[in-house]
Amino acid sequence: MAVRWMHGVMAGCLLLFGPAAGADDHWPQWRGPSLNGVSNSTGLPDTWSETENIVWKRELPSWSGSTPVIWGDHIFLTSPSKVEENAAADSKETEAGGPTILLICLSKPDGAILWEHELDTGNQVHLKGNHSSPSPVTDGTHVWAVTGNGTVTALTMEGAVVWSKNLQKEYGAFGINFGYASSPLLYKEMLVIEVIQGYTTDDPSYVMAYDKLTGKVLWRVERPTDAVLESPDAYTTPTVLHLDDKDQIIVSGGDYVTGHDPGSGKELWRGGGLNPRKFDRNRIVVSPLAVDNMIYAAACKKPVVAYRAGGTGDCTATHLAWTWDKAYA
Repeated sequence: MAVRWMHGVMAGCLLLFGPAAGADDHWPQWRGPSLNGVSNSTGLPDTWSETENIVWKRELPSWSGSTPVIWGDHIFLTSPSKVEENAAADSKETEAGGPTILLICLSKPDGAILWEHELDTGNQVHLKGNHSSPSPVTDGTHVWAVTGNGTVTALTMEGAVVWSKNLQKEYGAFGINFGYASSPLLYKEMLVIEVIQGYTTDDPSYVMAYDKLTGKVLWRVERPTDAVLESPDAYTTPTVLHLDDKDQIIVSGGDYVTGHDPGSGKELWRGGGLNPRKFDRNRIVVSPLAVDNMIYAAACKKPVVAYRAGGTGDCTATHLAWTWDKAYA
């Protein structure tokens, strides 16, 4: 999950990715164009406030834990609708925001609302998140969004729906303690989604891929774990490992980090070490990172593990490069 933002998008993110900044005119998905949170832009401001280095502000209907994504002059973000006027002031519904999850498209130059679309209804609060937590993704011709209810929607850049599916209706109710919050991964012609769960369900976790243009299921594989109680749950987002000429989809959660074949979803390898103490509350929020033939993953609080790429099967003993066993939060 990303940092919670309240009722307004300020131009700090506009300045980070605006034309004057240089290289990165697009920030198309969670952690950006290279899936590592790095921007090649230069001349960025290093200080800002509610008044300093702000080009514009736009009040939004409610709060969200998702990350806005950018393509050219379009900003896409998710938000609950406004709290209904007749909602009780101290109710869970009021705390979550409004009942409807929206995908909103803003104009990057001035913050004007270009369009908004109702993705889903039944918004709920889960401690620090609500059902708008997953971040959208875009490739400049379409935009895809997932809600905490499991509704997956593909739209054109103008807001017309191309296809829509619901994960819970097709594969069973989510069993995640603090609500579904994983963002989708856009990889070539597919939309990759993980559901890593287990606290309130005996149904298996899974990773799957849709054809991004048609919504056809390309593959869906179960992802087993021996994690206990809340430790099967994860709020992470998949990433991509570029290994020679063969990419892998990397998933972290349920006490393990795993690599999957993008063509079939088959698990190629897995590494442990994320829960050496068998902590029963090892829910994982930090998404994995794959850089320079290394894969980095973090547990609930500790440890952080680093794996060398190229392993097969259970490669904990052979490819675990190092472990940092200090609490980081």
